[in-house]
Amino acid sequence: SGINAEYGFPKHADETMFPGGKVVKALIGFQNNGDKSFIVDNVEGGFRYPMDYNYVIQNFTSFRYGREVAPGVTQTFLYMFVPSEQLAGGSRTFSLVMSLNYRGEDGTLFTDSPFNETVSVYEVDEGFDTEIFFMYVLLAALFALLLFGASTCCLLLWGRRPRKTIETGT
Repeated sequence: SGINAEYGFPKHADETMFPGGKVVKALIGFQNNGDKSFIVDNVEGGFRYPMDYNYVIQNFTSFRYGREVAPGVTQTFLYMFVPSEQLAGGSRTFSLVMSLNYRGEDGTLFTDSPFNETVSVYEVDEGFDTEIFFMYVLLAALFALLLFGASTCCLLLWGRRPRKTIETGT
């Protein structure tokens, strides 16, 4: 059909690793080398199970464009997605498929997948983890309670003994 579709991830040098819970931006280039115009309808993507492409792990938003690309013209489309944080970590890999859906002047539908690769999702280390912070607060509170209990027991056992009065004769 005279189309060349390219991709690029401007902020990711390693195109096989993406951060969980963060926006990933991809640029999809659509070059019309034919002699007729095409209309780019949308770009969509998702994570699929590498062994069975029918099994979708995470579906991303479909960006609708509806933009006409004349012969000899190249258009670039921005596609953004957010890999789930729950998929981060471990050695699991996913097939990231980004599909470009377009149609000819006569209405014939076409799909091109400029990116169809096995990728993984990594956990973003933001430095401050509230879960760990509250775990330490709980441990400090338990330690303070333990100290309070131990000091109370010590006072009860050794601190308040009645003193024996020693009588001396006359």
